[in-house]
Amino acid sequence: MCIAFHQGAPSTQPVEGHFAAMYSSLPPKHILSLVRRILTMPKLLQPLLLTSAILICAATFSAQSAAAADSSSGVLGALQKKYLVTETTPDHEQITKDGTTMSLKCAGVYSLPSSIMIVPDNKVSDGKIQPPSMFAKMTWTKIGSHVLQTGDKVYITKMERKDESGDVLLKFTILTASALDVSGQEGQKKYLATVSFKFKKGYLDDSPPEEVEQAIEAVLAPDTGDDNSQGGGDNTAANQAPAQPKGRPAPQAPAQQQAVAPPVAAPAPPAPAPAPAGPPPTISIGESSTQVLQALGMPQQMIDLGKKKTFVYKNMKIIFVDDKVSDVQ
Repeated sequence: MCIAFHQGAPSTQPVEGHFAAMYSSLPPKHILSLVRRILTMPKLLQPLLLTSAILICAATFSAQSAAAADSSSGVLGALQKKYLVTETTPDHEQITKDGTTMSLKCAGVYSLPSSIMIVPDNKVSDGKIQPPSMFAKMTWTKIGSHVLQTGDKVYITKMERKDESGDVLLKFTILTASALDVSGQEGQKKYLATVSFKFKKGYLDDSPPEEVEQAIEAVLAPDTGDDNSQGGGDNTAANQAPAQPKGRPAPQAPAQQQAVAPPVAAPAPPAPAPAPAGPPPTISIGESSTQVLQALGMPQQMIDLGKKKTFVYKNMKIIFVDDKVSDVQ
């Protein structure tokens, strides 16, 4: 190893260039091992070699981070170019910038009015929309949810990537193209929902954008106008009587028809005796919220405090801990 000296002071450029060429492609754990070896070398060389090692570490980590960012932005960037995001006013009632009109390819997406500060999250796994939990379904239904169906037109208002433990989510916030009736309210509102596509970690980094698009468009695809029902056309021709063959006279109606007495109605059978009333529903400690709902129906009020939930009925309160009945008041 040679070190260049100038006016009695060592120059770091040859050493740094030499080590950068040798070790810039090493994995980080090998670079750290190199640093430990440098610390065992003569003290005169340690400052120079440590400076080179630190620069190499920084360059290596920066390159890896940039590569991961470029890979994910490549897929997300391709999706954003194909599915243009629609911009709206804060109340989501007016469109300020047109985007791509999308069409749902399967039913079961829960949505809520845009005036509500809750946006239901619909998970997609293996190309299928996963049903929500019983508690989420009851909560959304109570505050006026609408389940979107196949062929419903929507706009994408937001597109983002979320990293979870072991998984990656591509989240699309969608807004219905048409205003819908709101349960219990006058007027109509547009509805909001999110559709989250779940992928294994690393999938978006290794897969081409076309493959990711194929997975998305199994549920949400650009509208091509092919979802209109073909069964509602004009059936006038089908309902018309078939034309008479040429040369054959049409059948004539008889001049008179004999009056036919209406048939005598049979006497109505006696009404069945009312079924005996069943035993009143019972609630036991340890039952789940689903079992309680099946026995008592929907409560007048639901209080959700995380692990602790309370169902308020007319004459009782049922307290759940970890979705199990712990007390009845």
